[in-house]
This record gives sequence, C-alpha cells and structure tokens, in this order.
Amino acid sequence: MESSSSWFIAIVSFCIIFLIRAIFSTRTTTKTTVTLPPGPPHIPILTTLSWLRKSFSSQLEPFLKTLHTKYGPIITLRIGSRPAIFIADHSIAHHALIQNSSVFSDRPKALPTGKINTSNQHNISSASYGPTWRTLRRNLASEMLHPSKIKSFSEIRNWVLETLINRLKS
Repeated sequence: MESSSSWFIAIVSFCIIFLIRAIFSTRTTTKTTVTLPPGPPHIPILTTLSWLRKSFSSQLEPFLKTLHTKYGPIITLRIGSRPAIFIADHSIAHHALIQNSSVFSDRPKALPTGKINTSNQHNISSASYGPTWRTLRRNLASEMLHPSKIKSFSEIRNWVLETLINRLKS
C-alpha cells in the first residue's frame, strides 16, 4: 500500500513540475524570440482543452470576429503547441499572400511523429518550400495533371471517386 502511495505522489509531483515548467517556458520564449501579433492569453493545457470543446464548423467564425474586434485585423491563436495567425483585413492578406508569397509560403517543421505520416516531409502536401517542393510540383503538373495524361488516369480517378462516395454513404 505504501509503495502505491509513493508512486502516486511521484507522478503528481512530476505532473505539477511539468505544468509549471510549460507555463514559464512558453511565456519566456514567446517574449524573447518571436514577436507575434496580439491574441488571447494562452495557458498550455487549458487552452488546448477549450479548443477541443468547440465545434469548428459553427463556433469558430463568431469567435474569430469577436477576437478581431478586440485585438485588431491580425491575431495569434495557439492551437495545440503551435501558433496560428489569422488575418481579417483584405489588403493585409493580399500584401502577405500575393506580394510577399515566398516569405509566407513555407510550412512549419513536422513533429517527429508527423515525419512518419508525411514521409519526412518529402511529399507534395507537406514539403517545405524550396527545390524539393518545386520538383514535386513540376512532376505532379507534368505527369499527373497534364491534359495528355488525363485519360490514362481516368480509371483510377473513377475508382477513388467511387470509394469516396461509398465511404461517405456508410
């Protein structure tokens, strides 16, 4: 009985230390390394749990509108461990995504578990912007989506479409 009690105390102590360390490490690294746009305060575990409770289809847009009225046209939300930046103004979005597209076109580095799912970020949907991504895009455009290749892949596209429809029906 006493050994289970000591294990419980050790686990609870470890969790409390981890929580305190996570709170202080996010506060110090955010202020010293990167200046992000304003946003609501972030408490590592509690904020993530509150995101899990929200229905993204119906509650996200009104939530973002209230945040934009409070913090301005550019806001930062931490979803999980990563910051997400939302832009509400058309001219700022055009400036960021069209005029400075190469600056904002890269993807974040994958977590170690994500590297398994994305083939170490060597596929078209997860590769970092650069020579690898350009090669994959060129290959996709010339070999898969080129008008001369459309007929040769029609059976595969029909099979994938039927599979998708069957999964949606079930």
